[in-house]
Amino acid sequence: MGIFSEFRKQNSNFWRYFWKYSQIIILIQLMITYVLVPILNYLANGITFLGNVKYLSYTNVPYLITKKPLVVIGLIVILLLILLLVFTQFTLLLISFQAIKSKASLSWWDYLKRVSKNVLGLPFKAFGFFLLYFLIITPFGSLGISSTLLNKVKIPQFILDWLLQEHLPLAILLGVLYLVVLYIGLRWLFVLPLMIFENKPIKLALNRSWEMTRGKALHYLGIFLILIAVVSIMATVLIGIVIMFQWLIDQAAFLGKLDFTMAVINMTLIQFINIVISIYASGVAVLIMLSHTHTHYFYPKREHRGHKWFWGITAVVVVTSFVTYNVTYFNDWLLEPPVTISHRGVDDGNGIQNTVSAMQATSKEKPDYIEMDVQETKDHQFVVYHDNTLSNLAGINKKPSQMTLDELTSTKIHENGKTAYIASFDDYLATSEKLNQKLLVEFKSVSGNSKDFVKRFFQKYGARLYQDKDMVHSLSYKYIEQSKEYMPKVKASYILSFNLAGIPITKANAFTMEYTTLNSRFIEGAHLQNKKVYAWTANDEESMDHMIFIGSDGVITDNLSLLNGEIHRLFNKSSYSERMTIYVTQMQDPFN
Repeated sequence: MGIFSEFRKQNSNFWRYFWKYSQIIILIQLMITYVLVPILNYLANGITFLGNVKYLSYTNVPYLITKKPLVVIGLIVILLLILLLVFTQFTLLLISFQAIKSKASLSWWDYLKRVSKNVLGLPFKAFGFFLLYFLIITPFGSLGISSTLLNKVKIPQFILDWLLQEHLPLAILLGVLYLVVLYIGLRWLFVLPLMIFENKPIKLALNRSWEMTRGKALHYLGIFLILIAVVSIMATVLIGIVIMFQWLIDQAAFLGKLDFTMAVINMTLIQFINIVISIYASGVAVLIMLSHTHTHYFYPKREHRGHKWFWGITAVVVVTSFVTYNVTYFNDWLLEPPVTISHRGVDDGNGIQNTVSAMQATSKEKPDYIEMDVQETKDHQFVVYHDNTLSNLAGINKKPSQMTLDELTSTKIHENGKTAYIASFDDYLATSEKLNQKLLVEFKSVSGNSKDFVKRFFQKYGARLYQDKDMVHSLSYKYIEQSKEYMPKVKASYILSFNLAGIPITKANAFTMEYTTLNSRFIEGAHLQNKKVYAWTANDEESMDHMIFIGSDGVITDNLSLLNGEIHRLFNKSSYSERMTIYVTQMQDPFN
């Protein structure tokens, strides 16, 4: 069967049983979002609390392994439980969809019996395979072959930027690896259906799926590409029509009394369109996985209660929540303008990072803070520099800690077609005070810093930082705790490169988190502790808008003028249609 014929077949199948498939997807997602995820978070937080572990980061992995082995074992058990739950989710989806295709009248008890049989029959070695398998299918996540339980399996954007900008060969290697993973994912497309419906062991299922897809990898890739195209066109056309309709209302003066009401209605419609499109993508993706499954269920036909009351209540709750959200959004009761922070003192390549000249240029854009980096020199002074070595900007294969301050400030660095000298912190701070520009000082956690790096820094500059209302932050938990000890009145933020589990226990006033895995759950938890959250480094409109919508207190960016423009669009009485466009820009998959 050709690519288009196969897609039309699965597309037709989905719309034939649209409501039945939708019920399955919605119920599973409700269970995951409101039951399983909170329980898993509670368990992870409980393990770290009982183990007296104040934070989880790559920086304390050796400590956890050597000093807190029980905590590590507990977290591994939770990982195994997540893999088991993801397998259960996929099993329930596949069994339910296949039963619907077979026109079988199964009850939820029937589904659960089949799922239990598959789950309880798993050998322990299956967990290793599932870890690999669910990572392999990650490239298909945007098409519904994924799970909310795995939504933190992402490569942080700052790592991708670092690879592209400074290690292009590694970036190319990562791209090749991604293509290999995509290819293997296509070849393993039918592994789970074979395990579930034909009771094949993992090895046989792998071999059989490999045989079934031999010479057909492009065939199945083509089907998924068609699905991507259809989903994109559906979203663009349907949402575009709604926004255009609202734009016409905004322009019509005689409809002025109705524009707010219609904006709320149209926004609610967009949110429902987003849900339907997400269900469609997930449903068709699952049906593609089942395209070679011929299992039929011959259960006697029974009348099952439709549970109309449940779906009625669910619909009322969803509509009410959407309308409430939209009313607060359009009345400017929901969002607050974030603190604007220029990353390394630049704006869209207007200068060389961490230099005085770049700060002078960027300060004209009126950021709330300019973020910059501090390291210790060979003679125990302080220099403004980010990288571990000078090789990238100066072509010198030395660390800042291997050179004196005079040597460093006499060194020229080059970036963005410009040349400047490395700045001492004395000069940088003095210039910021002349400009009345507040700083966010990052303590770089590098091997060249002395043991009393933070103490001596605050002895020399602490009073001025407090007077200037500057802040500090660092990836080093120790540095942040020390900063609160030596200068408690200077606000400090603990940097997290990944949102692993729970809110760290710290004296810090805030958290600075890489935006890729930052979510509203973390922000709400931090706010309950009266701590702010700053997102780094959001450099495009979509990520900026999303950070604002989930409640980030500040946004760190390399594109300050773009961030200022987005804030202006959101908080300066834009038209309803424009506000809807901004919402759509950052709108996420409701089931991920």
